[in-house]
Amino acid sequence: MGIAVATLVIGSYEDIRSREVDKFLFIPLVLVGAIGMFFNQSSPSLDLLPVILFPVFLFFSLFVRFVPWFYTIVGIASFAVFLYLSPPGYFLQLAVIFLIYLLGIGERFFGVGDIKAMLAICTGFSSPFIYNFIKPSFAQSIFPFDFGFLFTVSIVSMFSVFYVLIMNMRKGQKISIDSLFSFGYDEDALKKNPERYSARDFKGKQIMVYRLPFIVPIFIGFLIVSAFGNWFIL
Repeated sequence: MGIAVATLVIGSYEDIRSREVDKFLFIPLVLVGAIGMFFNQSSPSLDLLPVILFPVFLFFSLFVRFVPWFYTIVGIASFAVFLYLSPPGYFLQLAVIFLIYLLGIGERFFGVGDIKAMLAICTGFSSPFIYNFIKPSFAQSIFPFDFGFLFTVSIVSMFSVFYVLIMNMRKGQKISIDSLFSFGYDEDALKKNPERYSARDFKGKQIMVYRLPFIVPIFIGFLIVSAFGNWFIL
């Protein structure tokens, strides 16, 4: 838990400052997490090794830059292989990890550093930290940590929409679908903070898209799930 928090604090700082995270930052977390998961079993068994190693394999595959179609093939093939090798009952856990990996295709939703962070966390945690002290309900125990973690990160990330909307309202722009996801083109702002915005053509005009430092919502989502478990299920 301490390694995860320290790593995410460093990652959040780097992401806010430059929108980039050191590519080696999460290696200690994924290695310690994998070793800890193996020996955390009541009686360490090789049966669960494929479940533990699936996110580890995907994590290290991200150090190789693949074109999107090959990136997808690597994910599908590895998911099929590790699912076949894993004992019954782990389909949902492996499927969520596979989905996290797919969110990095072409870096359209999450950057490589963000995917590495989520895979490293999924490697080291099989259940929310709070469940070491309180017993979850039956419904809460059905969903693996990975599912609750990804769901919570998605909810937290959605709040970036409100930030963009408020900033546009402060500039006097009309409220529209566009104002939820982009800013009007501002060359001075783009030159002053090139790491925060990316310029794109949209409907024949240039807009600026805010580059959210996703390690921050990943960190917040991790803390929420660690403290409250699968909070979305009573």
